[in-house]
Parts: sequence; structure tokens; C-alpha cells
Amino acid sequence: MSVTSVNPPRVSFTLRTFNLQEGLRRNSLGLFRVQNQLASGLRFQRPSEDVLRAAATVKFDQRLDQLGQVGRNLERVNGVLTEVESALQSAVDLFRQAQTLALQSVDDGTTADERKALLPVVNSVLDQLLSIGNRRYLNNYLFAGQQVQPPFVLGDDGVVYTGDAGRLETIIDTDMSTGTYTIPGTEFFAATSSQVVGAVDLDPVVERRTRLSDLRGTTGTGVELGRVQIEVGSDAYVVDLTGAATLGDVIDRLNAALSPTLRVDLGARGLAMTQGPPPLRVSVTDLNGGRTARDLGLAGSFSGVLFAGGDLDPRLTRLTPLRTLRGGNGLDTSAGFVIRNGTKSATIDLSGATTVEDLLNRVNLPDLGVWGRIAADGRRLEIVSRVSGAELRIEEHGGTVATQLGLRSLYAGTPLAELNGGRGVRTVAGPDLRITTADGSTLDVDLDGVRTMQDVIDRLNAAGGGRITAGLASFGNGLQITDHTAGGGTFGVTALQASPALGDLGLDVAATGALLVGRDVNPYTVDSPFTALLELRRGLATDARTDLSRAAERVERVLRNMQRVQGEVASQARLMAERTDRVAAEANAIEVLRSEARDLDLAEAAVRFQQLQTALQANLGAASKTLNLSLLDYLR
Repeated sequence: MSVTSVNPPRVSFTLRTFNLQEGLRRNSLGLFRVQNQLASGLRFQRPSEDVLRAAATVKFDQRLDQLGQVGRNLERVNGVLTEVESALQSAVDLFRQAQTLALQSVDDGTTADERKALLPVVNSVLDQLLSIGNRRYLNNYLFAGQQVQPPFVLGDDGVVYTGDAGRLETIIDTDMSTGTYTIPGTEFFAATSSQVVGAVDLDPVVERRTRLSDLRGTTGTGVELGRVQIEVGSDAYVVDLTGAATLGDVIDRLNAALSPTLRVDLGARGLAMTQGPPPLRVSVTDLNGGRTARDLGLAGSFSGVLFAGGDLDPRLTRLTPLRTLRGGNGLDTSAGFVIRNGTKSATIDLSGATTVEDLLNRVNLPDLGVWGRIAADGRRLEIVSRVSGAELRIEEHGGTVATQLGLRSLYAGTPLAELNGGRGVRTVAGPDLRITTADGSTLDVDLDGVRTMQDVIDRLNAAGGGRITAGLASFGNGLQITDHTAGGGTFGVTALQASPALGDLGLDVAATGALLVGRDVNPYTVDSPFTALLELRRGLATDARTDLSRAAERVERVLRNMQRVQGEVASQARLMAERTDRVAAEANAIEVLRSEARDLDLAEAAVRFQQLQTALQANLGAASKTLNLSLLDYLR
């Protein structure tokens, strides 16, 4: 803001005019800027007008954009969780009704006709639960995981889960961290069976193409790459292994750096070093605090011809060759194995399969209703059923590949306590079984103290003394007993002292000639609310008190799991609501800071506007006086 000074004598007309014009220009520009500020409510229109405030405003705008996206994400998350909570509450309320029906069905005071009258009610509960399981929000199924199709379908064998175990994920916090916000059907509805987890570590051997990222290393924490130093006698070699992708890369880099007398190659379980005569002392150490040599099992010293490094313990991956499994012994794939899931079955033919992925692709048939996958520990395979109400069995088909893979659902190491749906094998004091052979001999077997199927097999063989042999069936599942005697008698197994062990072991069947093959008493089932309702429905339809009792037990167990998950979801919903409030509070605080940096102080601007107007008026008045020319101006 400027006001033209009093016209001094002896100043040229041109200079006076220039000074007046400059004053007018500055005051007019000032007025224009203040008018724009008042009109827009902002301190500046371009960053160059106030660089520091503009830079701060840009940072605040960026943060507000981030918080706005997080807020929108949380709005969606809270919407989903609200719908999920509503669905879970409806399902729990509905299943409490099923609990009442189950208790009523096993009540001794309920007649057979009254139990049958409960059947339509159970069907109604099942239909409503299916509807809840297939509930949608914003065109997404709440319980389908990452799939976009109805997750629960009622089929001939039961309720098939077509979703997956995935969860939707998004940015949910101001630090830009992500989190999941959906509940797959595998969790609340327990839509898959307990895994038929491989009973053996498949223990693949290493190869040159084995990726370092797939190794647990000798420490079990992976392989960290860096520089190592190898001292051979008085010579020292430094090798940088950073960037190596496979064991072959490591071997090639080491051999390229070392003298020809010391070579690195694959050993039985990891890397090995050999040196020619005369053997020198070899020492391998990590540099700069690294751990590469230790992870690769090479750290240390030796002075012999051969040094075998530690076990690198590779993980099982989909690309792992089948020939490397079981310590390099591979698999007997000549016969394959059988998967039975309810009324559906398939013989898994592994001929031509070369990798774990090939094997899993043959297991994951679309109509079989199972998932074959690598277990989380990377050591085993596992198979789960997706059909509630069906029984899953994995059997041999004349070979041993199911046992080698550890996938046979009934194997020698199966604990007896797991048989018959967890009811185990009940015994009595003294002998439990009597085996009658074809030559008329009787063999009494006491099963007290047995813990596994192998213990049972050992007791039977010990009692037989060579006249019979027991083992697991080579086709199907169950105990198999072979009579080696000859005679006119009838070979069979009976219970002694009314011991329930006969039925619990599945031996309550007739022999065919000299061979008795027992029932499979270790099926896997999906422990879900749908299974409980289907069992309850079957029990009511046939008035089978045992099935009703089993269904009532499952209803109680499943309801507890549903309530547990419901509580976890409620806790997550509360956390998300609190996070929403926190994001809104931070956004409000940033808005205040941005306003201080960017927004105009109206009172200050109004005063400045008045001052500029006064200055402009003064300049115009001074100009009218100063530029009022006379004859004396020309004579001067």
C-alpha cells in the first residue's frame, strides 16, 4: 500500500507521472487480490503467492485424501460387519431352535409319532439356515470368501460349500495398514471337515533347481543371502551370494570363486564340500554379521576330504517333483488310491503325474467335493471335505501310495480315541474278542491298554501265533484278518463278555472264506450346523435313537463354535467403529490445520481492503493536484 508524496519542486513531469502510476498500480493490485481473497475465502490463489503455506496445504490435502479413502473403506467395512452381525445373530437364534428340537427328540417322554412330527420343523430350520448362509450385501455373498457365487448348495449327499477360505481385505487404518473384514463359511458355518492331514513328513530332497526361498535352512528360519569367506589353508576367498535364486546358483558361484581343489556340490540333505589331496583345513564364516553360511549349513571348519552340510529342509511346494518325496524314494504310483465322499467316489490315478501340483489337480475333481492342498507347515498334504452331511474316506486301491502320502484316513498310527467320530473303542476287563479259525481253534484277544490301530494289529497277530495275520486292508479301509488254517470250521470273530470293541473296531462283519475285512470306522465329517441338522433329520425320519443322540451332541458342539465366532465378529465390529471415529477425529484436526494455513482471516482482510481503498483514493487525489498543469509548468 502506497500514497504518492507531495510534489517536490524541480522534479520532471515524467517522473511525477511514473510515481503516480506505480502507486495506483500497486494499490489497485492489492485491492484486486484482497477482493479475490474475500470472494474465495482463501489466502492465496497460486502457490507462488505464499510458498510456505501452499506447501503445508498440499501436505494437508494429501493426508485428507488418504483419510477420506480410509473413511470410505471403513464405511464399507462397517456396512459389511453390520450385515454379518445380523446374519450371525439370526443363525444363532435359529440354531437355538434346532437345539430345542434335538433335546426334544432324545427325550424319553417323546413318542415316535411326536419325533416324526418334528421333521417338517427341522426341514424349515435347514432351509432358513441355507438362506442365511447365502445372504448378500452390495452384490457380494457374505460367507463365500473371495468367490462370487452362492456358497451353500443343498445336494444329494448334503450341503456343498462352493466358497473358499479367503477373506476380503482393504486399508482400514490411518497408517495405511490393511486388514480383513469378511468371515468365510469355513469359519462360522465350519463348512469343511477337519483335515485328513498327512501322517508323514514328505521330506523332499534338494535339487539344483530348488529355490532358496523354499528352504527352511539349517536354522529353520530360511536362508538369508550375503557374503561368505572360505579359507583353504593360507588362501582366503570371499563369495557374494546376494541375488542367488536357486541352490544351483549358490553352487556355481562358490565353485567359480574357489580353487579347483575344493568343490561344492549337492549332498544327501544339503550342500557338501570335497577337496583333493592333500586335504587342507577349510573354514567357512559369514561376513559383516551375516548368516548365509550358517543357514546353508556350511559354517564351521573341517580338514578331511569330505564335509557334508546340514539338512536344508526344503518346503513342499506345488512344483516339488514327486520323485524327490520321502527322502528321494518317491511314490509307488502304480495303483493309485480312492477317495469316497458320501455317495461319490473316485480312484485317483497318479500315472504320469510328476509334481505335487499334478497330484492335487487329480484330487480336486469338481464333483467330488474335496480340497486337496499343501498343509500350512509345508511338510504334508491334506484333504478336506466340502460336503456337510457326507462321510469322507481315503483308501488304498491295492497299493501303498495313500499310506506313503500319509493321506489314508485309517492308518496304523490312528489313535483308537479318534475312531467312530471320537467315541473311540470301548473294552471290558479281560478278553474282548474271540477269533475262530477254520480248523476249529479259538483265539481270545484282550484289548486293554491298546492305543493305536497298530497296537490292535500287534495284539491280534500275537494271539494268532501264525494261524492268522492281521493288518489293514489293501483295498478299502478297515482291519483285515486272514485265516491260514484249513478245516471245515467257519472262520469269524465274535465278542466276548458283550464287549463293544467288536463293533467299535468294525469287525462285526462276516468273513468271506479265509478273509475278513472290517468296516471303516474312521470317516471324516464336516462338523457344521448343516451336518447336525441333516443328522437330526435322518434320525427323525428313521426314529434311530443313536443317530438322534449323535446329532444332539453335534448341535451342542456346533452352537458353541457359532457363538464363539459371533463374539469375535462383534469385537471386530466394535474395533472398526472405534477406528472410524478415530479417522474422523484426525480428519477434523487436519481440516483445522489446513484452514489455518489456507483459509482467509475475514476481519483482517476487511481492514486491509479499507486501507487499500483509502490509499487508492489518496493517490487519485494527489494525482489530480499534481497533474493539474499551468503555464508556469512550461516556463519553469
